[in-house]
Amino acid sequence: MRGFIFILLCLGTTAHGAGFIKVQIDQQKVYLGEAFPVTMELYVERLLPSDLPVPQLTTPGFRFTLKRPQFFHTLRLENSTRYDVFVFKTGAVATKVGKRNIVFETDVTVRDSNDFFGKRKQIHVVSNPIAMEVLPLPAEGRPANFSGAVGSNLQFKVKASHAAVKTGDPLDLSIEISGRAALDQVTMPGPDEWEGFKLYPATSDVKYLDTRHLHAFKTFERIIVPLRPDVTEVPAIEFVYFDITAKQYVTRTAGPFPLRVTGPAIQTGPGDPPTLPNAQLEPDHKAGKMEPLRRTPGELALAPAPLLTRPWFLAAQASPLLAWLLLMGWRRRQIYLEKHPDVARRIRVQKLTRETLRTLRQADTQADPEAFHAGVQLILREHLGRAMDRPAEGIGREILDDEALPLSGENRAALERLHERNQLARFAHAQEPVNAPLALKDLERVTAALR
Repeated sequence: MRGFIFILLCLGTTAHGAGFIKVQIDQQKVYLGEAFPVTMELYVERLLPSDLPVPQLTTPGFRFTLKRPQFFHTLRLENSTRYDVFVFKTGAVATKVGKRNIVFETDVTVRDSNDFFGKRKQIHVVSNPIAMEVLPLPAEGRPANFSGAVGSNLQFKVKASHAAVKTGDPLDLSIEISGRAALDQVTMPGPDEWEGFKLYPATSDVKYLDTRHLHAFKTFERIIVPLRPDVTEVPAIEFVYFDITAKQYVTRTAGPFPLRVTGPAIQTGPGDPPTLPNAQLEPDHKAGKMEPLRRTPGELALAPAPLLTRPWFLAAQASPLLAWLLLMGWRRRQIYLEKHPDVARRIRVQKLTRETLRTLRQADTQADPEAFHAGVQLILREHLGRAMDRPAEGIGREILDDEALPLSGENRAALERLHERNQLARFAHAQEPVNAPLALKDLERVTAALR
């Protein structure tokens, strides 16, 4: 059964507050070893810029496909509250059979108030359980050489480096497996022993074709050495995986590959590397070369320069003083901003404007009229509040009738247009696309007049 599950992860006993998380999983039933997509949206109010936690999957029987997923940041309004939203797109793999509830959790560090210098507090986030069922792989029809891979439409390729070699010469065997599956724990296909060959341990490497690590490309490299001249081919190799779409085991075969081997047969013992018969030991041309050096060592190396004459050493001694000066400068700036709240507010409004404008210029935000106009109104409220020395939270459309508003007729008209578009997006649920260039032009006109 496939569908969309939207789960709200709460802080404490309420769905809103300092933050919450929305999780999207498109499957309720998966097979053992199957990789499936997971999207987590972390909503945080007053998050410290240096602290960005990633919700962790703590339920036994599941694991993430990557520990540090990529994310993008946006701004959204929920119940009249502005949140920083961090969207993480990753994947998970089922590692244990049975019905269980997936739980996500993390620690979030936020400020306890809207004050830029507010105190920190840490809140533990625990999700509501998400019901999942992990189905076992069918035992009926399972080949003995099943690799453990679970996916759909996996591709399998094998390539030998040479078609003609001598006995004892190494031959590189390259194996490629690709497709939608978790391949990081898949073992080398094929048997560990071949008649007439010496096989060495294989090496492997995994690369991913998407940001969620659901589509993988795994390569194996193995050195094989033919031991007899009667070997005429590299044997065929089979790769068996379970296809989640067809719900059955699929076998991919590559080879055999023609091989011409010349030279005498080689006898090897268990674990011994192959050596040609009657091999002559090469003379050691380096023997005795150290004797002249022992008798006449030559010039001694010069002693290195003292540390006090080296620039890097002097720079290392000065680094604590430089760090102290930087800290003192930062502290004096903090004291100045505390004594001049108007300057602190101006700096905060400028920073918020830069960050919000960066989000408004993104295609994802412009495709969501409600989110776009919410960001525009956030910038307007902050600039209007600063210009009129009023709290930004209490400013609405009625500000247009305020005669004390320091705006000309054209700028007032631009402000009114911005408010009208916001009302249509929020309350009329207008589905028409956002005219971003016109809205941003009006926004720039109004904010420039309020500076």
